[in-house]
Amino acid sequence: MTPTRRRRRLAVLSITAVLAAVLAPTATGLVTLDVTVDGTPIRDGGSITVTEDPELGVDVGGDESIESVTIRVDGETRASFEPNTTALSERLTLDLTDGNHTVSVAVAPGNRTLTATVRKDSTGPIVTVTSPFESAVAAPTGQVAIDHGAATLAADLDDPSGVREVRIERVYEWRFGGQSRRSVETYRIENPGDNVSQPILFGHHRNELRIEAVDVHGQRRTYDVVVWVIDEDRPRIALDRVERSGGRLRVAGTVSDGTKVDSLSYRVGRSAQRTYVLNPTSPEPTRSRVDADFEFTARVGDDAAAVTVVATDVVGNTLLWAVPLDYRGSAAPTMTVDESATRAREGGVEVVGSVVGGWVTTVVVESVDAEGAVVDAVTVYDGAATDDVQVRDRVGAARGATTVVIRAVDVSGESHRASVTLGASTPTETPVASSPTGTPTRTPTVEATPVTTMPDDGGPTTRGRGSLPTALAAVGILGGLLLGGLTRRR
Repeated sequence: MTPTRRRRRLAVLSITAVLAAVLAPTATGLVTLDVTVDGTPIRDGGSITVTEDPELGVDVGGDESIESVTIRVDGETRASFEPNTTALSERLTLDLTDGNHTVSVAVAPGNRTLTATVRKDSTGPIVTVTSPFESAVAAPTGQVAIDHGAATLAADLDDPSGVREVRIERVYEWRFGGQSRRSVETYRIENPGDNVSQPILFGHHRNELRIEAVDVHGQRRTYDVVVWVIDEDRPRIALDRVERSGGRLRVAGTVSDGTKVDSLSYRVGRSAQRTYVLNPTSPEPTRSRVDADFEFTARVGDDAAAVTVVATDVVGNTLLWAVPLDYRGSAAPTMTVDESATRAREGGVEVVGSVVGGWVTTVVVESVDAEGAVVDAVTVYDGAATDDVQVRDRVGAARGATTVVIRAVDVSGESHRASVTLGASTPTETPVASSPTGTPTRTPTVEATPVTTMPDDGGPTTRGRGSLPTALAAVGILGGLLLGGLTRRR
């Protein structure tokens, strides 16, 4: 190749290179964006949980000058920088409320953006008690009242990160034999999810309850509450077997109480002598005395018509049940409203009827209006199990047609009713029973419910109906107890 041709070729190559340089598009410099939350790197679309206001770290680098870096929380700009350099490193604390937040960092030029979720969880779990009492939002006293000691403590749990453990402690103090005693029961429930349900036994009168919930970060919330047990219900007796063989009567069953059975005894006929089957005990919460099986054999003479079983709880509520020697279980009672004798008169209704057969403990007369609302109610009988109650009473009348209802509760706790409607025309009787009447086909197991006082040891029986040794200052403190709730401590 001649020197002239070589020079021409080099000139062409030089022109081509210059044109390529002029016409080629300008490449955008590479931008790097690194974001950390409390020192932990986070990626686009990622999430992280913190327990306090976090420190956000932003590091940006590039081949050309960085025009702006904008930090937003839930769409709101929290910080903006215009470094006009090729690198930026910033640290700032984000002021966040508890909950989920969308945090984004945007860089220009290059439209580089990183978006992540930051969840702030700065407190322990929230505990909302649903049973045997309900949490109160405003709880000035931190006290609640329940009507039974054997209960199930149920609560809902709320925490953004999850609950690791719930700890429940019940403290009960009492005096017995002239000395002070103390009982502490502690329950631990791990990984409970969003609710707990724990059977717990409170003692009669005052109990201290502490509920502590801990989340997965170790944050805890503690609730202290005083639980008063105001038990006005008498014990219940369910008989499984009543067998007579000559001069002996064998009785077996179960005695139950919502708080604790103190004692169970019996006496034969009109005798004042009582024989204990379960001896009196202390108020200490004891599950074996909430439902206790019993069995005894009594010597009975020809002059004895019944064996009276006496059950008393630790509050002083007493149940007396005269069990006939020929007891064969309970049949549904026969309910009758005397149509001819029941009539409206002078703004009221005179009710005549009867409840016979079976064994009932309570009989109530009601007047009901056309919409089904109770206008008036009168308790005709509330006492020892009986198979004969004659109804002669008066209740208020409704405007227009009045339906008179006689209700009876048998010893097994079942309710029965009969009714008659009084209007402009002749009353029409419409007896209804919640269970079939007729021949006694019920199984021998029945329950005895509250009864009236019967003579005991030659004199009237004195028994409590929820009366307490200290009386709780009676109605005054009870008003505060029923309105009380939980005192929360963080």
